[in-house]
Amino acid sequence: MIVNWKEEITRIDPDMKFRAQGGWLKTVEKLDKSVNNGYSIVGDFVQAGDFEQEYSEGIYLDCNKEGSAKKTQQDYRLFRFRDGKVRLLDMVIDGKQNWAVDLWDAVEDEL
Repeated sequence: MIVNWKEEITRIDPDMKFRAQGGWLKTVEKLDKSVNNGYSIVGDFVQAGDFEQEYSEGIYLDCNKEGSAKKTQQDYRLFRFRDGKVRLLDMVIDGKQNWAVDLWDAVEDEL
C-alpha cells in the first residue's frame, strides 16, 4: 500500500507536530520479553516522511519526538496497515524508560 506517512499520521492526530525533533517508523515482527525497553518490540526500521512510500500490510511502531531544546517528548503509536487503511491500535504519550511494556498487550493481540 502507498502512504504519505506525514499526511496519514496528521490525519489521525491533527495536533501532532510531525517529526519536530526527529523520530522513526519500524515494522513490528515479534516481542522479545527478555528486555523491557524499546528493543523488546522487534522489527526493521523503514522510511517515513512527507513523501509517498510503499508499505507492506502489518504492524508498525512510530516514534515522534517533539518539544524544545530543553525538553523533548517522545510519543509512540502502534498502527495496523491492512486493506489500504491505517488504524491506530495503541499509543504511549511522553514515554519514559519502560514505555514499550505498555504496548505489549496491543502487539500480542495483533500478532
